[in-house]
Amino acid sequence: RDDSIRCIVVRGAGDRAFAAGADISEFSEERKDVARAKIYGKAELGGVMAVAECRHPTVALIRGACVGGGVEIACACDIRVAGRSSRFGIPINRLGLTMAYRELEFFLDVVGPAVARAILLEGAVFDADRAYHMHLVHRIVEDAQVETEAYATARRIAEGAPLVNRWHKKFIRRLGRRTRLTRAELDEGYAAFGTKDY
Repeated sequence: RDDSIRCIVVRGAGDRAFAAGADISEFSEERKDVARAKIYGKAELGGVMAVAECRHPTVALIRGACVGGGVEIACACDIRVAGRSSRFGIPINRLGLTMAYRELEFFLDVVGPAVARAILLEGAVFDADRAYHMHLVHRIVEDAQVETEAYATARRIAEGAPLVNRWHKKFIRRLGRRTRLTRAELDEGYAAFGTKDY
């Protein structure tokens, strides 16, 4: 809700991981049956949705492991900048669990069905170069430069008109729904001309 925000950088604490996924040792309690798995999934989805539906632009600063739910969070961000030694993957087929439909949605939007199948069915953990070629990340830089590059990206975004950036996020998300646009939505495409941003 804070209109002074121009861009948000999402990152892991420290240098070891963006997000290494769920703590498997908690599964025996947190996901011990279908009912508890739904509760856990709803909470997890809430976090991912907060990033995905944020009206401000978001940049994922990826260092180290970006695995499982970490890939979901990264895919919920608008731009992903990774260090060369970063590792990616969703090896949940080895745990006997699936990504729920809503979790899979952001991942599919980024990589598409063919790549999503390859990542999920193979269950491999792979390097940043492969992630780049799969369109999972936008940019790879040397590890020592990933923070600098991610924040430089955020600054370039922040220098743009904030209302326009928010509208573009909204328009792109709306067009992804593939349903007919209303007259009000079509008209909103010209609203920027009545703002101080313009």
